[in-house]
Amino acid sequence: MKRVSTFVLGLLLLSFCSTSSMAQKKEAMPVKMKAGAQKTMSWTTSSKAAREWAQKGSLHFLNAEWPQAYDYFNRASNMDPNFTEPLIFMSWMAAGQSKKDLAQRALKSATNKPEGEKLWASILDEKSTPESRREAWTKLNDMYPEDPLVASGFVRSRATLDERIAAAGEFLQKFPNAGHMHNSLGYYYMEKKDNETAKKHFEKYIELYPEGYNPYDSMGEYYLTIGDLDNAEKYYTMALEKYPFISSAQEAMAKIKMEKEKKNPEAKKE
Repeated sequence: MKRVSTFVLGLLLLSFCSTSSMAQKKEAMPVKMKAGAQKTMSWTTSSKAAREWAQKGSLHFLNAEWPQAYDYFNRASNMDPNFTEPLIFMSWMAAGQSKKDLAQRALKSATNKPEGEKLWASILDEKSTPESRREAWTKLNDMYPEDPLVASGFVRSRATLDERIAAAGEFLQKFPNAGHMHNSLGYYYMEKKDNETAKKHFEKYIELYPEGYNPYDSMGEYYLTIGDLDNAEKYYTMALEKYPFISSAQEAMAKIKMEKEKKNPEAKKE
């Protein structure tokens, strides 16, 4: 599908690394820890099962696999309605009044939580600005320097494209198995019109997260952008084989079909 947008993560985001790095981050986490007592972020919840659902949701959210992400976060929230993490992420994925309601619930749930949770939730405040959100991510990154979720949000909240690329490079030095960051870098380099470097990052994304559908969707978008319809169709087909309900891939396939028919009108008759 694409990347997690700069806006969402500038609001946020997120993010986890690959499945292995996510597990590495979370397996040592107790259900509740005092903020600032460790180098990774801990979310307060009374439910171990809710934490496990949220972990799965984070992985899919990071990889822009929204349907699965929302489903897992919703399950986590149902198990613990006062669990701030899933409320934050569902708010980012929702729209309209639902988005506002979830944001208010997240802010309220964080009121008596540790400093890190309050700071993260503050990004949802309607009065926040790009500058205040960027400052919040910088503070979180200083508080939790070994947390890939926090570090991912920090990268995507940087003000300029060059700053995001530099921060992403530093991120990968710390978390080399984070496939989603290669996805981000692929799009960053496409913005810079450096298609050769972009392609290398999309290839690495597929290597690190082969079980997901977004890596193939991103590679399909790359090929569609450079006008290689055959390879675009190949990778979008692979994405849809992984998950048949990707609207971006379905729309792209329809576009590819029309473009091919324009080039070869006889194919339409077959």
